[in-house]
Amino acid sequence: MRRMAGKSLARWMITAACVIGAAALGGGVWRYLQPCVDVTRVVEGPVVEAFYATGTVSAQHEYSVRSNTAGIVSVLVDKGWVVHKDQVLAVVGNSDLQFGVDQATAELHRKELLADDKTSPVLSELRAKIQASDDMLQIALKDEKRVTGLLEHGATSQNDLDQSMNRVKTMWSDVESYKSQLAARRIDLEKDVDVAKAALASAQWNLDQATIRSPIDGTVLDWPISNGTRVAINDHVLQLADVTPKHLVMRAQVDEEDKNKLRPPGADGSRQVVKMTLYAYPDEVLSGTVDKVYDKADPDRRTYEVDVQFDRPDPRLAAGMTGELNFVVAQRQNATIVPSQAVQGGGVTVVRDGRLERPSVVIGLKSVERTEIVRGLQLGDLVVISPTLDLQAGQRVAVHLVDPLAAAALNTPKEDASAFRGFR
Repeated sequence: MRRMAGKSLARWMITAACVIGAAALGGGVWRYLQPCVDVTRVVEGPVVEAFYATGTVSAQHEYSVRSNTAGIVSVLVDKGWVVHKDQVLAVVGNSDLQFGVDQATAELHRKELLADDKTSPVLSELRAKIQASDDMLQIALKDEKRVTGLLEHGATSQNDLDQSMNRVKTMWSDVESYKSQLAARRIDLEKDVDVAKAALASAQWNLDQATIRSPIDGTVLDWPISNGTRVAINDHVLQLADVTPKHLVMRAQVDEEDKNKLRPPGADGSRQVVKMTLYAYPDEVLSGTVDKVYDKADPDRRTYEVDVQFDRPDPRLAAGMTGELNFVVAQRQNATIVPSQAVQGGGVTVVRDGRLERPSVVIGLKSVERTEIVRGLQLGDLVVISPTLDLQAGQRVAVHLVDPLAAAALNTPKEDASAFRGFR
């Protein structure tokens, strides 16, 4: 009996061990068969909605220096030279222009001699005529006086007196006529002098245009032609710009679908914030604001140019550097946020009590890395960041918890990571 009781106890213990082992094995298989999803916690933090663009560091204004006349050009500066306003940059040789000045100078000298009382033959002739007529007038006056006396003594007739008076009138008329002619001639000659002066000024201006001067203090960016080249009027000779850091901007190319997100400087002084990273300094984030939005799109690229002014111009900035920009559309400091890859199909999926749920949420600001959830989630909720298209609400899942900061960075392309460093 004792042997039979021992065998029964051993058989019971073995059966119980088998049942417990089977249960444990079944539980492990069940967990193994459950899909595993990556989750992270809903946290509070800043979120920035922005859009991306590329740009080039450029001078605010570039000046195309052109030839104002035709001729043989002689450039006196070289590419990269720093020049000052009104400095001579080049000279266009044209003998016709110097001849025009010499001819106008000679013509002005001739007109001045003709208008001068001391040297003008025309004025001298008129003055001689006035003098001769005045002498004749004096003779006529004396004769009139003589005839008048004779008439008083009855020694002559009234007819002789009338003839004498007519001669006086004629002589007086001649004198006044010559005086008028002299005055009119002086006016004409003075006008000829003024015209000659204007002609000389015009000829001199044309000659001065052959000397090309710098319109600004700046740097020679380009010199596309060589000395001795024949140029025509309006041919491009040099390219100038002020490339000191304080006069440089980041000129961005903004896609047309983002044009309506740009905010030109407001009347109240408000400006849209921009974060920038230059490829030359990939570990540094620069700040700036929108300074100018150009109205016309590039017809080939369908992009709009935007000038961004640096908040603190770096002395290392140089025209031609390229980089990436993020134009801030809106931002909030204390928002309920999830990684942007958690938003799938316009909503999010969470894990509660080991099962999937798809709560109704209201989405706010969006960035590449983070998305604001205005309503529908609580801080600490486990939100799914791996693809959920093949999963159903209510389905049991296993979870793999990912740190929220690391989860947000998963959505940033490696090649673009530097551009978004300022928004993490």
